[in-house]
Formats: sequence, structure tokens, C-alpha cells
Amino acid sequence: MPRLTRDKQWLKGHRKRSCSKSSCYERLLFTMAAEKFVKIQAYKGLISAPFTAFKENGELNPDVIPKYVDHLVRLGVKGVFVNGTTGEGLSLTVEERKITAESWVKHGKNKLELVIIQVGANSVKDAQELAAHAEKIGATGIASLPPLFYKPQTHDHLIAYFKKLADAAPNSPLMLYHIPAYSNVEIQLAEFMPRARKAVPNFCGAKYTSTEVRDLLHCHSLPGEPFKLLSGYDEVLLPCLSCGVSAAVGASYNFMGPLGLRILEAFNKGEMEKARKLQSQTLDAILTITKHGQGIACFKAVMNILGPIDVGQPRVPLVPLSADALCKLKEDLKLLKPEEWHKF
Repeated sequence: MPRLTRDKQWLKGHRKRSCSKSSCYERLLFTMAAEKFVKIQAYKGLISAPFTAFKENGELNPDVIPKYVDHLVRLGVKGVFVNGTTGEGLSLTVEERKITAESWVKHGKNKLELVIIQVGANSVKDAQELAAHAEKIGATGIASLPPLFYKPQTHDHLIAYFKKLADAAPNSPLMLYHIPAYSNVEIQLAEFMPRARKAVPNFCGAKYTSTEVRDLLHCHSLPGEPFKLLSGYDEVLLPCLSCGVSAAVGASYNFMGPLGLRILEAFNKGEMEKARKLQSQTLDAILTITKHGQGIACFKAVMNILGPIDVGQPRVPLVPLSADALCKLKEDLKLLKPEEWHKF
């Protein structure tokens, strides 16, 4: 197994917490914990933000996940970010979130390269329970929203929260889910992340769901070992790539994955005009889809129309599209020519 280069501090801290013998340090270099950091740091490509499927009665429907995994693999998407915004994670019970996480880890084994579980909750006890569970079942990494009601007011407050998560999941890479438009927690990641790493040795980066590219660019120019930053807005994948991002999480990759991969390929080849055209095509598709209602409801409707997975309707307070809106969405989808999205 490759030697852990990006987290000597984590290994040093782990040795102090876990054992007194020097041989323990060497053994840690071959643990699954070390492999997780390597996998996350090395991952390049797309990561689906999968929808949580519900039955007609509103109950959880995890039975679709095995087929869902195979669908993503066919699209060339080798990672998932589970129980996030697209997955309606905060509309699920703790038990539902555990069931969903377990199913993705189980059925993604030997098929997906990354399974990151989002564990954020207003109760730090719930977040700790979910983090400990994610580590126990073998998730590659753990991400967390900040608490959304009693919000952290300073970097120190947010670091204190991540310390609690690290206590619950000391052997897993931890990431901040940075989405200020929803969380209303405004921080400068370039200032926060170095401080977080010093206080929380297994902190490794962030899912960056913001259109503020200045902070993102600054993050990639920080001295020392790099942080892993995942782009979180499908509409600005190309600008994020130009800022140094090499992996991206998105809802549209559930059915537009190959289009996103073509943006990555064009960028990596230096074919910028082609990349810009593909990014514009992505933006046009997303704007056309989401004009018919709330974003997740629209995306779920597209997933159900295109198949092969039926993810059901969103859970309240989100509401499904009206019959009229659904009809208009179907008409617009034909004009978008979704069959072209799947060209590699």
C-alpha cells in the first residue's frame, strides 16, 4: 500500500491516542484508515449526489440502490456523496440515514471508488452517531454540514464541532460540506482549513458548493500538504477545474455523467473551447430543467422519466411537480436531446 504522505500529523496524533508502542505507528501505515486518505486525495472525476428513493407512501426505498450503483458505473461515475442536499439527508431520520449509508457502502463495494457519507445534523450527538456509523460500515470518508439552526459564529465554533466528529470517527477523513447559500454559514475556507487541520488531524478538505471562486483559488495556493476540494456546483465545473479542482460532486451526474466527463477530458487535453461549449450545454440543460419547480423535485422527475431508476417523489417540505409542470418538463427534455448527454 502506498505510504501516507498527506497526513503525518494525523498518524502522529492517532499514535498518541491509540497506543504506546512504536510498532503501532508502522502498523497504521497499512490500515484501511490510511487507504481512505490516499483514495480521497487521489480521486479524479465525477461523484454523484444520489437521490434518496421513496415509495408511493413516502417510506424509504433502499431496494433501488443496487441497480442505482450499476447505473452510475455505466455512466462512468465512480463515486457517491450520500445523504447530502440532493439526497434530502436532513429530511431523513437518523435510522433512515444509516440504512441508506449501509446500502451504498455494501452495494458499492468493488464497484465504486468513493462512498462519502454526509452526517451533518443540528444535534451534535446525532452527527456523532452518524459519523461513528459511517466509519464502522467502511465509508471512504465523512462530510458534514455545519449545524444549521444554532450556527457556528466563528472558526473556533466550527472547529469545536469537527472535534466532536473526530472523537466519534477518528480513523476517517473528515470534510466540511461548504454550501453557504443553504447553511448561511459564511467562512473563508482558505483561513478555516489550515486551522481545522491543526486542531483536527483527520480533517482533509471540503465539498465546495459556492460560486465564489476567489476563496477556492486561494485554497489551492495554500502552503503545505494540499487539501482535497470537491466542486459542488455542476454549473461551474469548468471554472472550478481552472482553480485546481480535480473532482466534482453533482446532482446532474445522475443522468448527465458522460457530459461532465467530457468537460473534464477536454479541460485535461487543453481543449478549452470545447470545454466551454460543453459547460454551456450543461448550464442550459440545468436551467431548462429547474425552471419548472424546485430543483430537487425537477431533477428527481428527470431521473424518473429517463430511467432506469425510479426514485419517487421528494419528501415534504419539498413537493413534486404539478401535472402541468411535469408535462412541460417532458416536452423540454425532448428538445434537450438527452441521448446526446450519454455520448462518451
